[in-house]
Amino acid sequence: MNVLTNEKLWNAILKLPPVKWMLNTALKTCSKCNHTPLETALDNYSGKNHSNCSSCSIYVRVIEFWIKFIQKSLAVEKSRVSKLFSDSYVRRAINSIVYGFAEFGFNRPIQVHAPFLVVWNFTYKCNLKCKHCYSDSGSSSKMELSTEEAMKVVDQLADFGVTSLAFSGGEPLMRKDFFEVARHAVDAGLYVSLATNGTLLNEENVRKLKEIGLHYVEVSLDGANAKTHDFFRGKTGAFEQTLQGLKNCMNKGICTCIAITGTKNNLTEIPAVLEMAENMGIDRFTLFNFVPTGRGKEIVAADPSPKEREELLRYFNKQLSEDHKIAILSTTPQLARVALQCHSPTQEDIVLPLAHMEAAKVSKRAKALADFIGGCGAGRFYCAISPEGDVQPCVFMPLVVGNLKTERIEDIWFNSPVLNDLRDRAKLKGRCSKCDYKFVCGGCRARAYAYHDDYLMSDPGCIRKLSEGD
Repeated sequence: MNVLTNEKLWNAILKLPPVKWMLNTALKTCSKCNHTPLETALDNYSGKNHSNCSSCSIYVRVIEFWIKFIQKSLAVEKSRVSKLFSDSYVRRAINSIVYGFAEFGFNRPIQVHAPFLVVWNFTYKCNLKCKHCYSDSGSSSKMELSTEEAMKVVDQLADFGVTSLAFSGGEPLMRKDFFEVARHAVDAGLYVSLATNGTLLNEENVRKLKEIGLHYVEVSLDGANAKTHDFFRGKTGAFEQTLQGLKNCMNKGICTCIAITGTKNNLTEIPAVLEMAENMGIDRFTLFNFVPTGRGKEIVAADPSPKEREELLRYFNKQLSEDHKIAILSTTPQLARVALQCHSPTQEDIVLPLAHMEAAKVSKRAKALADFIGGCGAGRFYCAISPEGDVQPCVFMPLVVGNLKTERIEDIWFNSPVLNDLRDRAKLKGRCSKCDYKFVCGGCRARAYAYHDDYLMSDPGCIRKLSEGD
């Protein structure tokens, strides 16, 4: 077994009193330089700063030794690691990982201190009526968080150490206080993105997005032509408005993404949408896994078959292995399994999906880390917030585990029985429990919940059959 992925070895090491003391010290703020040794080590390694603080220098040198050890073990170029560490949001995520080791040990898949990503369905209001809307948005009489309450939620997330906050909906731009709350999130140090249908991305709104410092805009596009897209969205002319909204964002230099949900109604158009996105100069392309929840229940017959999903993922894996200017990623956890299965032993590099937030080309020596990245990130790498402040494991899983008007996010994150279940792959049932790739993939827990009313059951969208009767 690869030393880096030897779970028993590292947990034994982490339990040693000197190691526990060292790890906790690395995360404490130094009274002289006002930084933690971990922060200083990451700054030093990235070339951002070279601290000479005598109080924490020995701890910094030890951390730098381990960074170099991991970098060389994974055969990653130092310049690439340095570039990563220069990003303040990456450092925030690393901080959460290290805190997770101190609190929970070395687990497959890993458990982090605070979510890397929180998706906030900011409102139920929407100007469209999409057939696959997971939140059944449009008009709603439900009581949404007030502006004051929303500001407090942002403060909670930032104080807890969340890395990224994505405003979704409904259509977030329909709430009058969106720009005020989003600016507060940016100022609080969060990486802030907007998931939108794109029809309200007029020049004035895009100017405001740029002004508040929003980092990223994800726009849904359901087909390569107006007929397909407008059918999904329930509005004639939505396709042209969406494309213009994307162009407005690009003109302002905002990082853009086209996101598409794969169903039987648009599977054949997905390659064309990817090509269109790349030709437009879009930064990212995301394939969303279809989950029959919300209004999506009404089109459950459009759910791709396991064979169709597998063919689509193999197509995506092929695209990931080729040179593209656009970043390609997917929320479908089986993509990690497909990537490993398609990897040839003669290939030096492998493109490894990092949960559903990114995909990176790494040395084949690093592919064992797939067990720790872990595929489905629901309740583990990320969680969701509803417009009324309910916390859910995933936007596609309408299962309330707490409410931020009466509870703290850290209390919910650490103590929720549901979230702790989702982090323990030994609790999986059915085919997923017996699969060799249960740590790499884990199946989509939201699809398991939608189909079986049990988030630990098998994902019915997987093509793998492990034995008779599966």
